[in-house]
Amino acid sequence: MASRTWRSVAGATSTVALIAGGIVAVSFAAPAQAAPGDDPCPAAYPLTQTVGGSTVSNLTAGQPVTGLTSVDSGPPVEFTGEYVGTIDNGIADGLDMLVFDLEGPRITNADGTVDAGNWAGISGSPVYDDATGALIGSVSYGFTSALSPRAGVTPATYIYDLTAPGYSASAQAPATVKASRAEAAAIARASSNPAPLGTGHVLEPAKQVSGVNAALANTFAKKSPLLQKKSPALAGGFRAGAGGGGSDVDYPIVPGGSIALTASTGTITTGMVGTVTAVCGAQVFAFGHPANFTGTSTMTFNGAQTVTIQEDGIFSPSFKIANIGRVKGVINQDRVQGVVGTLGQAPSAATVTTSATAPRLAAPRVSSTSVSEQEALPYVVASQIGSDAISALNQYAAGDALMSWTITYTRSGSAGVKTFKRTQRYSTSQGFPELVAFDAASDVEALLTNGFEKVRISSVAVSSSLQPTYRAVKPSRAQYYSKGTWHWVGRNGIKAKRGSTVPVRLRVVAADADSVARPAFTSQTKVKISKNARGTGKLVFEGQASSGYSEDDEFADDDLLALLLAEETGEDDEEYEGPSNLNELLDLLSSQQRQDNAVGTLTYKTKRGKVESERTVRGPSVVKGTLKVRLTFKK
Repeated sequence: MASRTWRSVAGATSTVALIAGGIVAVSFAAPAQAAPGDDPCPAAYPLTQTVGGSTVSNLTAGQPVTGLTSVDSGPPVEFTGEYVGTIDNGIADGLDMLVFDLEGPRITNADGTVDAGNWAGISGSPVYDDATGALIGSVSYGFTSALSPRAGVTPATYIYDLTAPGYSASAQAPATVKASRAEAAAIARASSNPAPLGTGHVLEPAKQVSGVNAALANTFAKKSPLLQKKSPALAGGFRAGAGGGGSDVDYPIVPGGSIALTASTGTITTGMVGTVTAVCGAQVFAFGHPANFTGTSTMTFNGAQTVTIQEDGIFSPSFKIANIGRVKGVINQDRVQGVVGTLGQAPSAATVTTSATAPRLAAPRVSSTSVSEQEALPYVVASQIGSDAISALNQYAAGDALMSWTITYTRSGSAGVKTFKRTQRYSTSQGFPELVAFDAASDVEALLTNGFEKVRISSVAVSSSLQPTYRAVKPSRAQYYSKGTWHWVGRNGIKAKRGSTVPVRLRVVAADADSVARPAFTSQTKVKISKNARGTGKLVFEGQASSGYSEDDEFADDDLLALLLAEETGEDDEEYEGPSNLNELLDLLSSQQRQDNAVGTLTYKTKRGKVESERTVRGPSVVKGTLKVRLTFKK
């Protein structure tokens, strides 16, 4: 295709890229100012016209078009194209897909060969009719995973329909779309890389995450069944990006300029970066295909700045890298033909605040993220805790933490604001950021997916005291207190007077060769002996450290909850039917033992039968293993 001149149009192409928390910078250039006469909300190009009483296509093969997209930190640039054909029902039932061959910066090279082709993040780039300046649609679909300049365009008539009452868009789009044999043959003949083309696919977002390592972000995203079910586009595949820390750069929202759809902003920024198709007053249209396909939406949208287009086409399509700026409004509709949001609309968001202390920190590390999508909360909580652990300790392997969290929420079955609080201790020789983040995120997910009442979380606050070493302990010996002195329990155990109370404590040592724990004593507990005790008894202390963390564990997994309750009640987990209401679920979560506890079970006999009771001592770190203490009774 030969390049052609066209009237100056303000804007930049769309880019679809997910932004969660990340370490690598990404930026979007501020688009150029519109020249006089340019319209950010042009009329939609009519797809058909009436000729001799018959309705025919208003597009002709080879019809020239010009579009706008963003390829670097400068203003949006023009690309050109030619109409190839239309795939009937190619987007969804009743929604046709327009097919164009494109040419221009980063799409093709100067000699016409393919450069980056259609990249992840180009979605939403507006395409205009050269003759009238009307908006034909947005670049939104591709036909191959290889580098290609061929694109599927969502017609502007469908995109503008997003704000119409009772719009007629199909409720769902098929996973693939098929052209007729004639269309496929026509498209193949016109292709610069001839091959039968029977399907089209959404130009997937180039997902980015800031504020946390991308690999860790993907791990946490996959652990949330809620995120995978409600927001599958946010459930993994992140690349490191920029925009964390509550970026307040005011990148403008203009046609052809970059836009980020965000589920969270702040320390952990997660979203999808795409291109603005049109701005009609306060209404912003983008993408030309679904983001999360939720219908109504609460995601925020932000201005963004392109850094560069990274060509790929081997392991994935080429993709855009970008910076994310300040929140500019709220996405209201997320439908098959695109997304639309309202500039200036304030989001209803939950806040995740974490504070971490560590030996290398002069002051506590405080992090904060605003989360507009409730289903993203477990993932954000885990990512922020994990990020704090990495930043505070500057390592990924060993660690020790005392952590407390408070979840503030409302529930449909009870008036007023509620709070849930829990404290836990962790210590491990490997994978510390993943381990330490799991329980708090799991509690959040359990509340949101409780199945009994609608719960909305307004805030999650986490406080952590971190150490860079593995400090697990195990009980080695026991002491009892008598006549003003602590005595070691010997081979014959404790000789306890019937009807007396005996203070007991444990001496703990390093749990294994990797632990750096030094010998210490636990807190003490009082063992009360019945005056009717007979024979001998036993006191068995068991450390409450969990058996370990599995990469396959999911937040709020039903099997995990079943096991927890079985452990609390001593029942076989196969007999557990689960909590029957939200209150029972909350009791289950709050009753979980701290891992730095050792629970002692006292057992002996009286004339009336067996007596069994429990008491707890607390160690300096997580407690593993067991210790048995024998009791003999005297008058």
